[in-house]
Amino acid sequence: MNILFLLLLNFVQAEQKGTLTVNVRNVLQTQGSIQMAVYNNEKSFPSESQSFRGGALPLKSGIINHQLACDQLPFGNYAVAVYHDLNNNGKMDKNALGIPTEPYAFSNNVKVKWRAPKFQEAVFGFNAKQQEITVELKRWSAQ
Repeated sequence: MNILFLLLLNFVQAEQKGTLTVNVRNVLQTQGSIQMAVYNNEKSFPSESQSFRGGALPLKSGIINHQLACDQLPFGNYAVAVYHDLNNNGKMDKNALGIPTEPYAFSNNVKVKWRAPKFQEAVFGFNAKQQEITVELKRWSAQ
């Protein structure tokens, strides 16, 4: 009976993963790449170096909407941060005041200007085999 319970538990846990697709809108330039970070707790959000999962997508000419996918993501609560790495240096560039100089977006399309968003503002429930969210890139100066 114990073995049957463990097998059933493993099956249920294995089934509780899916693919999160992030639709990135408003990509206005074709150089560089789109960088995405997925966070599963408020302590790491939105630190670039402490994400739960991440990925990058090289840009293709003439396309203003892009998709990034995170496969085998366990069901749970997450927040997503995306930015357009214009110079492909692998980090979000900021000016001397710490203000982002590259386009960025967060899940729930959180709009903040003078501070980083809080995890609770960007968090969403991920609980499906296939789930999509859409984020709209924006520039700090345009908000």
